[in-house]
Amino acid sequence: MKKFRFGIAIVTILLLSGCALFEQVGPIQVVIHDDHQEMVSTIKKQLEEKSELYDTIVIAAEDNILVTYKVNHLNRFQMKSIEKTLNDWLEKEYPDEDFILSSDYKIFLESYLLFEEWDEGSLAVDEAEKKLEKIIELKKELT
Repeated sequence: MKKFRFGIAIVTILLLSGCALFEQVGPIQVVIHDDHQEMVSTIKKQLEEKSELYDTIVIAAEDNILVTYKVNHLNRFQMKSIEKTLNDWLEKEYPDEDFILSSDYKIFLESYLLFEEWDEGSLAVDEAEKKLEKIIELKKELT
């Protein structure tokens, strides 16, 4: 009986620790080049106000700005219109910038890993830009 309880405790702990990937991370911004600091802050604030989104990551490099987000479960059926609305707003506000938007979870995870490495200081600017380019290529492959 003790072995059974111990087994249940181990399985419960493993299941709960496995769910850590699905926690909300909140709005995150990564500015690889300081030129975009104000713009990225504005975009992040605007995305925070959207009730249909619950996690966002904005990564700005010299040439590209990646915006990844998670959509609330009840709004999953409107994902195309949400992306179109976001894209239209970004293009209207910042016509000279090149935006890449994604609601794909794999792209979100890769962006989050880039953020963690950038936040730890283990990435140089060139490395961060290369990783961002790989994420953008992955996004293009998925579409």
